[in-house]
Amino acid sequence: MLTSAQERHLLCLECLARATKRLRIFSSVFIVCCLIFSSAIYLNSGTVQQDNLIQMTSNRTATQLVGTRRLVECTPAQRIVFLKTHKTAGTSLCTILQRYGYTRNLTFAIPAKDTPVFHCCRYFNRSDVFLYKKQKSELGGDGGGTNTFDMLTNHAVYLRPEMDAIVPDALYITSVRDPVDQFESAFVYFDIANQAKIAKEKKPNCYFFTNPQHYKRKIPYGGRQVQNGQLYDLGLSTEHFLDPFYVKYKIRQLDNEFDLVLVKEYFDESLILMKKLFCWEIDDILYIPKRIANFRFNISENLRVTIRKWNHADVLLYEHFNRTLWRKIEEYGAEFWRDLNEFRRRMKEVSSLCETKKVDKDNVHHLSIVELQNKSEFCQNLYRMDSGYVRLIRRNMVPVRFNFSDNATTNMTNMPKVQSGKPTGKTVTENSRTKK
Repeated sequence: MLTSAQERHLLCLECLARATKRLRIFSSVFIVCCLIFSSAIYLNSGTVQQDNLIQMTSNRTATQLVGTRRLVECTPAQRIVFLKTHKTAGTSLCTILQRYGYTRNLTFAIPAKDTPVFHCCRYFNRSDVFLYKKQKSELGGDGGGTNTFDMLTNHAVYLRPEMDAIVPDALYITSVRDPVDQFESAFVYFDIANQAKIAKEKKPNCYFFTNPQHYKRKIPYGGRQVQNGQLYDLGLSTEHFLDPFYVKYKIRQLDNEFDLVLVKEYFDESLILMKKLFCWEIDDILYIPKRIANFRFNISENLRVTIRKWNHADVLLYEHFNRTLWRKIEEYGAEFWRDLNEFRRRMKEVSSLCETKKVDKDNVHHLSIVELQNKSEFCQNLYRMDSGYVRLIRRNMVPVRFNFSDNATTNMTNMPKVQSGKPTGKTVTENSRTKK
């Protein structure tokens, strides 16, 4: 028999047990509600993020997908220097950049003289640039002069300080090509056989190597493109072509100074990397091939070995940046192949829409010209040659007096580390620059 005190104590324990059970049930329900509410917020934010991405894409504000989920915001590049090397798909790349800039009213540093080339045989200098101000109707007021530009795309021999003075804070790109193919293309394009007086030989490209230094000296312009022409365009002095230290130093320097080096043999892949670097759209990198070689010398395996030895500096350059290209592709992630397939799909649409055909016209350079059948503005902008864009740019600008201050002029006597690829402490005279 329990006492009244014991009965009250037992009753309190039973009440406490029931309260504890209710509390546990309430806690479980509360936790489940919290989880449901959190999931709803997460899903809603994902929907908003997706809607924002669609809206941003429709407005062409810049976002890029990295991997499968992470979004990185970026701003489309408009300050660009393209160091156009010879016979490395430079014309196709040049017109892509010119079309982008011209249709957006960007400014271009173009040659002061009526030519698409700044200078073939000496380093770039800002005094070579055609200076202009935009039309009054475009800017309002008097337009105002400018000492800097948005893009530089014409042929020039690389000299970073002078180019930085013209296009500050720019992204730098260039292109390279297998040195054997680049040599063979330059040999035909620059008509080396006739210039070297060996055109009557059965195999002029083979005969050239019976005494290459002798025949090279006979060629006034193309001679600079038959031996290590790519590194020459990129600023390596001819006197250092055979010096392994200078060559490797120059390649390391270029690797540090250029944001992207495209490879001609993997041009489509290179353009996808450029699109990402510039934060551009697929349509911004479309192009129409304009000139196709219709003649090539046969190259035996022995001749191939000889050409590679003759262009050993360019071989090192090409191998380095070919490796760099594939490393960047790997870093791009799985989205690279999706973007590449989409680009190639769009290129097929362009080919079908613009209806091009090949016509043998340029017998001097042994080229077939691609003619345009569809004369729409879209197709004409894709088809226009770099020289055509230069004429348009020059025609639409008003020339003004060149007015760089003396303080802004680069001290050319302190340039040996840029010209040679290695600090030497020696001064560089005007004659040594022009002879290069």
